Amino acid sequence: MERFNEILSIINDQVLLTIIGIAFGIQLFYILLFFVRAKTYKKAEVKHKFGIVIPARNEAEVIGDTIKRLLKSDYPRELFDIFVVADNCTDNTAEIARAAGAIVYERSDPDPKHHRAGYALKYLFEKIRENHAGYEAFIKFDADNLMELDYISRMNDAFDAGVKCARGYSNSKNIDQNIITGISGLWYIRDCRFASNFRSAIGQGTMLGGAGMMFSAEIIEKHGGWDCLSASDDTEFTMRRLNEDKIKTMYVKDAVVYEDQPSTLKDTFKRYKRMARALNSLFYTQGIKSFFLFFARWKWTYIDMFLTLMFIPVCVMMCTWLPVYYIYVLVYHGIMGNWAIFWTYMNSILFSLAFAFVTMFILQALLAVALEHKRIKAPVKKLMPTVFLFPVFMIVYAAAITLGVFSKPKWHQVKRNVAVSSGLADASLAEAAATDGGATYDNATPAAPASDERDLAETNVPAAETDETELAASEPEPKEGANAADGATVDTAGTDGE
Repeated sequence: MERFNEILSIINDQVLLTIIGIAFGIQLFYILLFFVRAKTYKKAEVKHKFGIVIPARNEAEVIGDTIKRLLKSDYPRELFDIFVVADNCTDNTAEIARAAGAIVYERSDPDPKHHRAGYALKYLFEKIRENHAGYEAFIKFDADNLMELDYISRMNDAFDAGVKCARGYSNSKNIDQNIITGISGLWYIRDCRFASNFRSAIGQGTMLGGAGMMFSAEIIEKHGGWDCLSASDDTEFTMRRLNEDKIKTMYVKDAVVYEDQPSTLKDTFKRYKRMARALNSLFYTQGIKSFFLFFARWKWTYIDMFLTLMFIPVCVMMCTWLPVYYIYVLVYHGIMGNWAIFWTYMNSILFSLAFAFVTMFILQALLAVALEHKRIKAPVKKLMPTVFLFPVFMIVYAAAITLGVFSKPKWHQVKRNVAVSSGLADASLAEAAATDGGATYDNATPAAPASDERDLAETNVPAAETDETELAASEPEPKEGANAADGATVDTAGTDGE
C-alpha cells in the first residue's frame, strides 16, 4: 500500500501539479506585467475595402441595430459592405437585415452536425467569392454586437501596417446587469488588459475571440473559403493560421467591440459546455502541433498558444483527479491515524485554494477594474460584488469544460440580453434612435443611435440568442426573388444603407 501511495504522490506532485503550475504561472506572469502598454498602430494613409460578415440565427430582435450601428461608422461607406447569412432562421431575421442595409443570403440545413457558425460562414464566403469581388479584408461580428464607430478604421490601420489577422478589445455591453454578466465580462476584459496587452507589446500573437475578428482576404482565397468548421471556429482559425500559414493574430487595443454576456448561471454554464469538446479536440490536434512547431520555428507564440489551449485539459484535471486524489489521501491518513500527515495535506490544500482564489482571481479582477474602469463604462461600486465573486467563474468554467469534454452538447436556443451598462445607455440618445432614419421593422428593435464619441445606446428588449459557435448552413429551397442557380435570396440594393 505504501508503494501504491508513493506512485500516486509522484503522479500528482511531480507531473500533474507541475502542469497546472505552468498553466497558472503564465497567467500570473501576465498579471505582474500589467503596466506594459499594447502596441498602437498609426493612422493609415490608405483606406482598404472591407467585407463585414455576420452569421445570424433567429436574431430578428438585434440584427437591425447591429447593422445600423455599422452603417454609422466613420469609415467611408463605399469601402465596406455588410453581409448577413440568415442561417436556419424561423423568424424574419433576413427581412430585417435586408431592410437595415445588408446583403443577405439565406440558408437552411436540417443536419444537426452542421448547426455551427463555421458552416454558415463557409456558405457565406462561397457566395461572396461567386458574386462579389474587390475586398482586401473581412471583419466578422456577431449579430448582437455593438462596436465603436471607429472600429473599421482602427482595423484598417492595423491591416495597412501589415497585420493579416487581428482581434480587438472585447468589452461587455451589459457588464453591470447582474453579477453573472459582470463575472463573464470581466473575464474577457482582464484577458485583454493583461495577456493581450503584453503579447501585443512584444509582437506576439494572441487568441481570437469571435466578435470583431479581422482577417485578410488573401487567407480566404488561399484556402478556397472558410476552412474552420468546429464548434469553436474562432480558436480553430487562430491555430490553423499560425500552424499552416505562419500568421499570428495580433491585438488592436483601440478597436473596441461590445458583446452581450449571458445573464444566468445556467446560460453561462451551457455556453462553455458547448465549446468544451471542440476546444479539447483542438488542443490534441492543433495545440500539440503548435508545441512541436515551436522547436522548428523558434517563435514563442507557438508555445503560448499551446499553453492557452492546455487550460482545457487542466480544467479536466482540476475537476477529476485533484478532488479524488486529495479526498483519498485525507481519508487514508485519517483512518491510519497519521494525523500529522493529514493536517499537513489539509493546510497545503487550504493554502493553495486561498492563493488561487485570492491572488489569481480576486486580485486580478480588482486590478482589471481599477485599470480599465473608464473603458468598462459602469460604476465601479456596482462591480465590487462581481470582483469578490470572480472565483465563482473559474469553478463554473472548469465544471462546464469538464462535462462538455465528456459529453456531446447539442445546440439549444436561449434568451439573449440586450440591456446595456449604465455607462453606455443614454435616455436622450435612445429616444432619438426610435425615429432614426425613418425606417421601421416588424418585430425589430429600434436602430442603434448615433453616439457622441464613444458613448453608445441600446434598448432593453429580450431576444433569442444563438451562441456564435452553434449555427448551420446548407442549400436552401429557391424563394421568390432568389437566383435560381444557387437558391439564395440576395438584396444588393441593401448595400446603400437605406
